[in-house]
Amino acid sequence: MAGFWIRIAPTGCVYGSALEEYVGPLAEDAHKEFTPKIADRRREAAEGWRHELVGRDEWKRRAEPCLLNRCNHPSYRGRDLADVQLPETAS
Repeated sequence: MAGFWIRIAPTGCVYGSALEEYVGPLAEDAHKEFTPKIADRRREAAEGWRHELVGRDEWKRRAEPCLLNRCNHPSYRGRDLADVQLPETAS
């Protein structure tokens, strides 16, 4: 039975999923699929990103709510964003 690789942010929120048969059997394979550049993979590993192989039931329980934006995890993407005042332009 094929599994699903899930990409998990440090907050616990799942930000991606791929079929094991497409990606490969190792967590390193999954990380390369989601993040091609080695420097970015090193940074993500240091930040706490991880990749887990799960079955369909576990995927439905853990990944589906996140991927459908129905989970309660804090956002990871917007953690460093701040409102910036844009200059007004003449029309």
